[in-house]
Amino acid sequence: MNYFQQQDGENPPLGMVLERWAAHTDLSIVIANAGGFIVWVNAAFTRMCGYNSDELLGRRPGHILSGELSETRPREVLNHAIQRQIPVRTRLVNYTKSGKPYWVEIHLEPIHNMNGLLTGFISVEQDVTKDELHQHEIGELSAAMYEALSRKVVSHRSNKTRPNPSVNRQAANHKIFIRRRIRGKKLFRKASVNKKNT
Repeated sequence: MNYFQQQDGENPPLGMVLERWAAHTDLSIVIANAGGFIVWVNAAFTRMCGYNSDELLGRRPGHILSGELSETRPREVLNHAIQRQIPVRTRLVNYTKSGKPYWVEIHLEPIHNMNGLLTGFISVEQDVTKDELHQHEIGELSAAMYEALSRKVVSHRSNKTRPNPSVNRQAANHKIFIRRRIRGKKLFRKASVNKKNT
């Protein structure tokens, strides 16, 4: 008997339908017990992280998948949601078994039984590395554009170049924002390249 049939003992056909869907979707699915230990993963999750299900069962996802670039804030958000038994959606950096970092978007939902007691959590996850790297590139281009604009502008009246204080202030504020946003992504990209070369 599989995980879904055990949880849906009164209606085994529903359990089989859920398992088939979870087994064949491209979305990665992790089910953990109330203590946060993995009790079931689908094939998409094992493909994404590189671990087989036997290596994952009985372990906490954050303990096995975090690494050098994993930020503490998204994990704190997840832990807070787990403690309060509330749904949460966040993005964070995980690591494959081979040590390659990847961005993942996580939708975590608590699972309650018919009596309202917490029995576990289901996490639906998607690799969003390409999206994050694309945002990084947009940020770099935007910062370069503001840098160019902040240097000098041509006066329409005199055809002379001169500094533009308004653009300079906006560019400085925008540059600070962009640098904070992409700092982690540069480290992420560097770590990804280093892992490919090893």
